[in-house]
Amino acid sequence: MADIKIQRSHALGMDKARALAQDWMSDAAKQLGLTCNLVQGDGEDTISFERMGVTGQMKVRADAFELDTKLGMMMSAFKPLIEAEIDRNLANILAKAEGGTPTA
Repeated sequence: MADIKIQRSHALGMDKARALAQDWMSDAAKQLGLTCNLVQGDGEDTISFERMGVTGQMKVRADAFELDTKLGMMMSAFKPLIEAEIDRNLANILAKAEGGTPTA
């Protein structure tokens, strides 16, 4: 098994971070076939997700997103590609939300 851990700080506050996370969850379900579950908390939300060969959680806080993904044996061969795509996607979402320019 391979692990992917990505943390991105931001200055969005909880309401905007929560909205972005829910958009991410919706897109992940449609585009990647992930089954997602959201649990809202006072200072932190947790999105759990899974599909064959992938499980993980995204922690959503007022100042950061923290993604922890576990890849199964078959998917672990693609870890560098998957990790780069997740990191780029999260960076683009944050740049757009913070009024910056997303990268290609």
